[in-house]
Amino acid sequence: MDIGNDNATGRETWPEYHPVAIGALKVMIVLFEAICVFGQVAVFALSAYVVEHVPEIAPALWPYRIAGVLGILCFEVALAAVWPMLTLTRNRDIFSGKAIRWTDLIIVCACAEGALVMFVLIFSNVGLEYVDPVTHESIPAALNSPAFVLALLVALLLIAAFVLLMLVMRSLLTQAIAQRRELEAVI
Repeated sequence: MDIGNDNATGRETWPEYHPVAIGALKVMIVLFEAICVFGQVAVFALSAYVVEHVPEIAPALWPYRIAGVLGILCFEVALAAVWPMLTLTRNRDIFSGKAIRWTDLIIVCACAEGALVMFVLIFSNVGLEYVDPVTHESIPAALNSPAFVLALLVALLLIAAFVLLMLVMRSLLTQAIAQRRELEAVI
């Protein structure tokens, strides 16, 4: 690796350092965090709108609202964990071992997201009943359409693939940290 000295800033430079990319990613994190906050608020408005137009899903209003808000929160926390990893990269400290806890947090958030999707999948098939306020007739709540179940199954597969990918990336990071420590001991 060709490391040089930038005389203007006094900082070492190297070809893999991309300050523009790191800055752009941090701007995107802030943007996505704002979108997520908006999304959490939108979950309430959208769910109320859906129940107003399809009243037979009213028994699922609050469980779905809670799952939606928590799902977005999991994504927000995982996204926030990327920020310190970018800072570690900028400071050339990514292989010091500090990145492991942030990687673990991302994995935990993805697993929690998977658990929420699994909850929604199971909850959508429990057979809730809706009582029509006018006729007092009990009808099954329409929560388990094939498209909805398929979307949840695809989401579970994507989350599982992401968790497996992150576990491999964590393993690679751990190996790189160990090799760096070995090299530092030799030097």
